[in-house]
Amino acid sequence: MQAKTYHSTIPPKLPPPAKIPPPGKYNISLPSNVPRAISITAPPTPSHEVPILDVDDTVTAYWDYQFLFVSQRAEAAEPINLRLVEGEIPLDFPSGTYYLTGPGLFSDDHGSTVHPLDGHGYLRAFTIDGTNGQVKFMARYIQTEAQSEERDPVTGKWRFTHRGPFSVLKGGKMVGNTKVMKNVANTSVLRWGGRLFCLWEGGDPYELESGTLDTVGKFDVIKDDREKMSDVGGLKVDVWDVAAEILKPILYGKYKS
Repeated sequence: MQAKTYHSTIPPKLPPPAKIPPPGKYNISLPSNVPRAISITAPPTPSHEVPILDVDDTVTAYWDYQFLFVSQRAEAAEPINLRLVEGEIPLDFPSGTYYLTGPGLFSDDHGSTVHPLDGHGYLRAFTIDGTNGQVKFMARYIQTEAQSEERDPVTGKWRFTHRGPFSVLKGGKMVGNTKVMKNVANTSVLRWGGRLFCLWEGGDPYELESGTLDTVGKFDVIKDDREKMSDVGGLKVDVWDVAAEILKPILYGKYKS
């Protein structure tokens, strides 16, 4: 009988588990230079919602354009004190007069409408008194030759007879209508040499009284220049001057067929 080998395995002894002291038994304090944890709380979410307005930019742009070219039928020959709506005029604001000109009439009383560039010149004046915080307003139409022809001085009604370079009148001839040059003095305003002028790119400027905005009349720049030339030694004739004198009556419609 053969004996078998027997191996006896004895489990090792483990140290007892460490005992955790109960809370509050020991007071543990940290040094002052050790950063402490900070609790951050997110702000509460507002319960109300801000409404978002659904604005159609196309519609807004359309109405802005429509009101941009509205004919001005009234004039302000006497100064009008403007009422301050918002803000204030600074006390050190420079006092003076701001002049603004531009087209003011686009439709007459007989169904004709002209291009904005052909609208009659409408001069406005804003007299600013910075010390007293006041602004006075005046507005007058420039009494050009075209304005005298197209506006009835008794009734104040308008009838466009000049179509202008950019317009065709209602019922007017598209071919053969040579009366196209309508000096409306609506392009810009210039204060020069103590005098006030309203300009147009295709003709002579008109001079106005700076205080009343009354029209003095057309200022012939070429004639004034020729008078100066004759004083210094005679008139010099140029081929372009001759051509301009020939074409001017045709463009202004003075030749009738």
